[in-house]
Amino acid sequence: MAGTLRRYGLIGKSLQHSLSPFIHRRLMEAAGIKGEYKLYELEEGELDRQLPQLLAELDGFNCTLPYKQRIIPYLRELAPSARLYGAVNTVHQGVGHNTDGVGFRSCSVPMAGKKVCILGAGGVARVLAWEAARVGASEIVIRSRRLQQAQELAKALQAQGYDQVRGAGFGSREACEVLLNGTPLGMWPQVGALPVGEGELAGVSAVFDTIYNPTATRLVLKAKAQGIWARGGLQMLLEQAVAAQRIWNPEVDLGALQGELELLRRELAWQVLKVSPVKLVLCGFMGAGKTYIGQRLARRLGVPFVDLDERISSHAQMSIADIFARWGEAAFRRLERECLEKELSQRGPLVLAAGGGAPIQPGAAELIHALGALVIYLDVPLEIALQRCGVSGGRPLLSQGVEAAAALYHRRRPLYAAAADLRVDAAGTEAEIIGTIFRAFELEV
Repeated sequence: MAGTLRRYGLIGKSLQHSLSPFIHRRLMEAAGIKGEYKLYELEEGELDRQLPQLLAELDGFNCTLPYKQRIIPYLRELAPSARLYGAVNTVHQGVGHNTDGVGFRSCSVPMAGKKVCILGAGGVARVLAWEAARVGASEIVIRSRRLQQAQELAKALQAQGYDQVRGAGFGSREACEVLLNGTPLGMWPQVGALPVGEGELAGVSAVFDTIYNPTATRLVLKAKAQGIWARGGLQMLLEQAVAAQRIWNPEVDLGALQGELELLRRELAWQVLKVSPVKLVLCGFMGAGKTYIGQRLARRLGVPFVDLDERISSHAQMSIADIFARWGEAAFRRLERECLEKELSQRGPLVLAAGGGAPIQPGAAELIHALGALVIYLDVPLEIALQRCGVSGGRPLLSQGVEAAAALYHRRRPLYAAAADLRVDAAGTEAEIIGTIFRAFELEV
């Protein structure tokens, strides 16, 4: 598209990890729009001075925290979307819009006729609440740490004629059919956080998490593990950006770019991994392929790989078998935990192959999650595990024969499942196993 350079950007605070420049530059490139997109990080005291200048100079811009509501008095008017949600994330010619609803609707969360529980009562939770009401949810419960905020949002919906809504405390426990997370719990780098207890997923038929970094949160992974329809916020992020481009450039037919948009969605998943790198801990019984798969998974992801048993041996300057023989299993477990904590405390991404017993010791899973890592369970049938490593294969805990190994396997298997965020059938090929992990995080295989 010929013409002068169009200037766009994002205003907000703490923008260093924002994906908006990547998304909008790729969208403009695909659509042939000659434009630039920059970050404008504003301290709260700078809004009065900087915003009028940006309104005059930019062809359009996005707005994120903490200015989605504070920007409103500076605008000429609000579009219906911004009035409905009470917040602005896109500005064009002095008019404030909100494209989050369009992005959320594109995810097709099945809410009609169902009881919906919304976690949080902030800006994005308001979008979720209004959209749930719009599609005809049978009941909406808004749960927030600030009960008053939840009740105020409920009253806003009631004022518009939606009566089956109420606010509740965040710790409220009640059955719901659809769970929508509008809180930052589970967001990178605290990816080990869960906004609800696992037991609260009982009876839930659909889960949506507005978080997109990581592309699959613990909440989404836990839901999928139970066969529940579940999605993260990656598509919502992309589609709200597409909607902003439509506002800024209404003459451009972005609908003709579906192939490019699908490619961009896949690229975006990799970009999230680059900007918000996660640590993945592989667990499972001996012979599950933790080291073999871990090495290849790390290579595909372009991140470091660590074999925890190798680290332990290096630290102790003796083999695992010798540690067991000289010091006993209790001493080995203490050393194992120390090495696990040390490795996961390092900055940056990581794939770590844990020993068969490491993640299932008391408090180990909690430690892993507290250090911002996710647990992937490589689940392998006993027969294949024994075939891969032999009856003992030099492994201390298999030295007592097949019957003892089988008893250990069946004792540990439910513990692995309880610790895991993602279960993968490890009886398949390397391509199948890694493909399952990639698909869970919306990555191109």
